[in-house]
Amino acid sequence: MEILKNINKMTCSSWSIPYYLFTILCCISLKLSAQNITIKGLVTEGDGNPLAGVSVAIKNTTTGTFTDVNGRYTISAKTGNVLIFSYLGFVTEERTIKDETNINIRLTESSADLSEVVVVGYGQQKKESLVSSISTVTAKDLAVTGRSLSNSIAGKLAGIIARQPSGEPGYDDSNFWIRGVSSFAGGTSPLIIIDGIPRSKSDMSNIPVDEIESFSVLKDAAATAVYGAEGANGVILVNTKRGASQKTVMSVNAEHAIRTPIRTPQSLDSYRTLNLYNEATWNEAGNPISGWLPTYDDVTLSNYLLGKDPDLYPNTNWLDLLKPNTNVSRYTVNFRGGADKVKFFTSGAFYTEDGLYHSNTVENYNANLKYERYNLRSNIDMELTKTTKMSVDLAGYFVKQNAPMTPANDLWSIISMSPRYLFPMVYSDGSFAEHPQYSAGSVGTAERANPYNLLNNMGYTKNWTVTVQSRVNLVQNLDIFTKGLSWRGALSFDALTQGRMNRTKEANSFYAKNRDDNGNLIFSQIRAGSALGNPVAGGSSGERKVYVETALDYKRTFGKHDVTGLMLYNQKETQYQSRSVGLEMLPYRKQSVVARVTYGFDRRYLLEASMGMTGSENFAAGNRWGSFPAIGAAWWISNENFWDPLKRSFEKLKLRVSYGKTGNDVLSSDMSRFPYRERVNEGDAGYNYSWTGGSGVSNNGQGSGSPGAGIVESDYATPTLGWEIEDKFNTGFDIGFFNGRIDASIDYFYNERHDILIRRNTIPTAAGLRVNPMQNFGRTKNRGIDLSFVGKQALGNFMLTGRLNYTYTKNKIMEYDEIPQSYTYQAYTGQSIGQPFIYIAEGLYTPDDFIITKNANGSESYALKTGLPDPGLAVAPGDIRYKDLNGDGKIDSYDQTYANGFFSTTVPGIVYGFGLTVEWKRLSVGAFFQGADKISSNLLNKVENFFPFQRSITDASLREEAMNRWRYEDPYNQDVLFPRIRTTGNSNNTRTSTWWYRDASYIRLKNIELGYAFNPKALKKAKINGLRLYVQGENLYTWDKIKFWDPEVTDRSGARYPISATWTFGLDVTF
Repeated sequence: MEILKNINKMTCSSWSIPYYLFTILCCISLKLSAQNITIKGLVTEGDGNPLAGVSVAIKNTTTGTFTDVNGRYTISAKTGNVLIFSYLGFVTEERTIKDETNINIRLTESSADLSEVVVVGYGQQKKESLVSSISTVTAKDLAVTGRSLSNSIAGKLAGIIARQPSGEPGYDDSNFWIRGVSSFAGGTSPLIIIDGIPRSKSDMSNIPVDEIESFSVLKDAAATAVYGAEGANGVILVNTKRGASQKTVMSVNAEHAIRTPIRTPQSLDSYRTLNLYNEATWNEAGNPISGWLPTYDDVTLSNYLLGKDPDLYPNTNWLDLLKPNTNVSRYTVNFRGGADKVKFFTSGAFYTEDGLYHSNTVENYNANLKYERYNLRSNIDMELTKTTKMSVDLAGYFVKQNAPMTPANDLWSIISMSPRYLFPMVYSDGSFAEHPQYSAGSVGTAERANPYNLLNNMGYTKNWTVTVQSRVNLVQNLDIFTKGLSWRGALSFDALTQGRMNRTKEANSFYAKNRDDNGNLIFSQIRAGSALGNPVAGGSSGERKVYVETALDYKRTFGKHDVTGLMLYNQKETQYQSRSVGLEMLPYRKQSVVARVTYGFDRRYLLEASMGMTGSENFAAGNRWGSFPAIGAAWWISNENFWDPLKRSFEKLKLRVSYGKTGNDVLSSDMSRFPYRERVNEGDAGYNYSWTGGSGVSNNGQGSGSPGAGIVESDYATPTLGWEIEDKFNTGFDIGFFNGRIDASIDYFYNERHDILIRRNTIPTAAGLRVNPMQNFGRTKNRGIDLSFVGKQALGNFMLTGRLNYTYTKNKIMEYDEIPQSYTYQAYTGQSIGQPFIYIAEGLYTPDDFIITKNANGSESYALKTGLPDPGLAVAPGDIRYKDLNGDGKIDSYDQTYANGFFSTTVPGIVYGFGLTVEWKRLSVGAFFQGADKISSNLLNKVENFFPFQRSITDASLREEAMNRWRYEDPYNQDVLFPRIRTTGNSNNTRTSTWWYRDASYIRLKNIELGYAFNPKALKKAKINGLRLYVQGENLYTWDKIKFWDPEVTDRSGARYPISATWTFGLDVTF
């Protein structure tokens, strides 16, 4: 009481009023500082579209809300609170509340969503439960702008190597390999599975990108062993889109593209060509000072230089037969929707592309290249009962092609090789030109002739292909027996029909050698013309495929234990209509039995065991079935308790290990059907013992002569022939940082293949065999790494996404069927597959290498000085000098070597891709670069296409590069492309050597894109849900060391239909 009285006295004192006021103000201030404020905002995804259902929560509280259908939210919070924005499949964002009342957020798709379902062999698994090495991208990541899906995968997925060898419409598919090659025989292509059904590379390439849901690459044994005999080279899984329980959405895509060929070969004009010919003949004569007459005199050269009388002195630029640009159009329409019981996805597409050739035919037909493709697809999923589901898929595509009678690649070679000085395209009076010497011979499968006539006056061909694909899939829930058990069955029928129609004609062509006194051309007829013929069937072919599959699936969770199981049987049959002789008429059949068990404990420890058993008709009964087991394990290190302190910044770390066996039964092209059986021919030449006489046949080129004709074994029984086996080991890490902003995977693999299916090479000639027998022989190893990296970061209104994929492979032949070599550097064993076997060039000979004798006319004769190896051919200054590897004083086949510093010309050892996309509000811009390394190119892959005067002067043109040659006036210059040129006797200089090999590595600006997505609110009146406009560029620039032609076009010395740079203008509309 005394205390209270004292307090009462204090409150009544003179200073108590200010005290009260101060206390009240402090309380008000404290109350205001803790008062909630209302925060509003909009949550969108990367393209600016609103996201509904995003969780918006205050960190470390139970307070939260969700965005509405327009992506908007309202929440009450305090200054200093942290808002957490989270949505499945997107990177979680945090934002600290300051003084603002409006917070807009753009969420980025997460590449590390562990609940994502990944397609695996014969099923699906959650991403977090994978123990195998799998790379997956969506259609959006592929950014396909052309006809073929295969041309957009290079550098986009870790582990896959792809090269596009041609740009010809309809025949421009890339060749691709998974983790390189492990076999020096047949069978290096991966297995392709589309919607669960084995299909061809052509089927994959012809899927419109708008139909694709996901594209996956299975790389290690844990992923591929279930495919048994077909999994050794990896597996590609393509899944098309399916319906969803939603209001029907209509999507429309329209594109138009303009294409420009990359690096077309530039031929040398007539004047310089003939000058070089004179130089070549002068070189052959020993470079005389007097008494030598050039083949083409000054008057003739002057007429070509000044362009006098183009009929007799033409300078025909055959590239004028090409259009500067070509056009591509693509249109797709698809519908996606459904309800609880029925879901559907349907799609239709049209693609058209014209070719580079510019046909000016006066006839009533068109010989221009034209490619058209029509696609239809319908995927329907039905719930027949609560426990029974059915899917019915129908798809097909129709391809129509128009082309000149001369195959496009052969025509391209002829255009690039035709001499400019020999004849014009057409004479000035309209007569069709030809030359008697040039018209004799062929290029590829085409007759060599005036390219203008081949394009415009030889008729045309039409080809068409119709492909129909179907699949019915039934799933029955068997929980009635035990929870988690289900049965499924699938039946697929595919049919393909191809046809060809030809209409031929002949140009009435002439050669004008001179003019008469009145100035008229004096013609001699080369070909008698003929009218356009009636349509003739050019052949037809077809195939029919039936695939049947039945399986039991089990999936169950017991507390912290996750268990799945699979038992599956399938069989397939393929019938080829075009194979109409003997055993080839019989259907090709294969059967497989598959088992897989997976176990996971506490989301930390994962174990998987699988087995694929395959039966193949290629082997005798005792060896027909092969078993291919695999085991894999994974450890989620980041789910351990000791990792908790690191999870804030390093939230994901997973270790994977797998080992297993896969098989291959694909035969090389020289092996016959049912290779384990012998073949007997009647009335054929008999055994060959390399006798000098007789009517014999050659033993693989080893000799000729036989004792006569009669009954003979044309192939020998090999009942022990069996499976080609590959042992695969893989270990890798999956890593994630900063709440999904960075996601990476890195894998190391080691594969070893043995019992490779080959024909023996080392059977002695004395054995007398007509053809060498088949056998399992040989061993290789292949190792490397592949890695992928995705990083995403928001900076204010900017969203940055970076990607990197890298693949490195290195194979080695451990055992090869070859006779012991005299020198280790000539043994293929120990080398890489495809390693070139070539001479080592040491530069060009100089005058210092010779004893030079001056002749009376000033010409020179050359004799190599003592101590220099004898090349075995006449050489002079400016010719290529080779290294004498075995030191025997001469250059011969024993000086060829695999140890030359170059690589395969087919499969690069390194492939990579990297890119960056920047999004700002509704605008996006991105660039992607793709490259390859450890790949070589042989400039003389087709000698006559590149080397000056390898053919006669009337047979082939010279390229601009021919000016970069050795010259007598500068005899010590080694910095040239071509050695001393001659009209004959080039054998020394055209030896396959390091002089002609080049590093074919490159970096290509593969794709750039600029896009803008319109605000959906602005489109509502037009009843449009979304609209995006974009511009894409493809193959825009390449950094490489070849320069003469595109580094991916490695054969025909660049004389192949070129790859094009493309600009595409498109729009995406959804309703």
